[in-house]
Amino acid sequence: MKPRLLLLIPTSTYRAGAFVRAARRLPIEVSIASEAPNSLSHLHPVDLPTFDFDDPGGAALMARRCFADVAVDAVIGVDDRSALPAAQIAEALGVPHNSPDAVRAALNKALGRDRMRAAGLPVPPHALVPVDGPGRVPDSVGFPAVVKPLAMAASRGVIRVDDAASFAAACARVAPVVRAESPPRDELARTHLLVESYVPGWEVAVEAMVIGGEMHVLTIFDKPDPLEGPYFPETLYVTPSRHGESVQRDIVETTRRAITALGLTHGPVHAELRGNDRGVVPIEVHARSIGGLCSRVLRFEDGRSLEDVIVQHALGLLGPIPRLDPLAAGVWMMPAPRAGRFQSMRGVEKARRIAGVEEVIVSTSAGQTVTPLPEGFLYLGFVFARAETPHRVETALREAMAVLDPVLDEVSEAARA
Repeated sequence: MKPRLLLLIPTSTYRAGAFVRAARRLPIEVSIASEAPNSLSHLHPVDLPTFDFDDPGGAALMARRCFADVAVDAVIGVDDRSALPAAQIAEALGVPHNSPDAVRAALNKALGRDRMRAAGLPVPPHALVPVDGPGRVPDSVGFPAVVKPLAMAASRGVIRVDDAASFAAACARVAPVVRAESPPRDELARTHLLVESYVPGWEVAVEAMVIGGEMHVLTIFDKPDPLEGPYFPETLYVTPSRHGESVQRDIVETTRRAITALGLTHGPVHAELRGNDRGVVPIEVHARSIGGLCSRVLRFEDGRSLEDVIVQHALGLLGPIPRLDPLAAGVWMMPAPRAGRFQSMRGVEKARRIAGVEEVIVSTSAGQTVTPLPEGFLYLGFVFARAETPHRVETALREAMAVLDPVLDEVSEAARA
């Protein structure tokens, strides 16, 4: 009997295609679950189940009923929204998984920071403030500070504040997004914001796999653009890192300690860290792989993708982790420059001809309304580059940035809502 993989794929994720392709490259059975019924779900209830991802406990009960007579060998949630349901379903079905408690801590910034602080990690001073009537920034945090929703990714709702007036304005701006789009069963995330001391310096991301509780770093991404606020758009990722060996050792060790503090023991991890001459500070640790289409940056020497590695690990088929392709690589994620209705992207063919650029993907459909940070989170597109050195990769991406020009029509406030 072929092993069976259960993939949890929200309808809104960028990650569906890459994981489905990785699964279909293996001689396995695949069940693809979403929160919205597929038109063929009633004909294939085991292959196309429907679970409420906003009710992880209920999803686990439904999964036990759905797979009562069918063995499932691995469960993967492809993004933040599906990570906790995946952990609870895997626990219910008796397959390897992160503990739901650890995943909750990775999803909620306040819980995660409290655990990392308890483990002695140098997390920035922070406090919870109520969404309604946040009051003042506590003296223990001070200015400059950063206001953050507890349970959102991609820098959504994240705003630097430098005084009492900007703090009040930031909270008022983020509050409607938090009320409308925080996980419905995470009461803390729906009613509070995090405010923490701003950490000056550079920022990196770490992509890793945790196997049997041991972290294996796949790569360190530099973020060459300065991320100083007031908003913090994820734009450029370039690997390998150009930081010195001692700094990279600190980055890896801090990530390892953060993963241990949260209790993550199984599967992919994506971590964000900041650093300066005083050391490395963990900012976030996610129990999932890198978001958007960015995993295309990682190409392994034997032709495997990041999703191949994740799927094979989940099924116990991985063996030694393959090495990355030796070429430097990177991605530019194009944020919306302003609110509007997307019409087209000028300069795509010119960007594709730039030396080092491998692929230009326009991920937004004509007619789609887009919103910039801090309220929005969708990217207009992605540019991928590969070259002999990180510097050449960054140069290629910046040249592409200079020629790509989105055409956006104005939209009224009513249409935007």
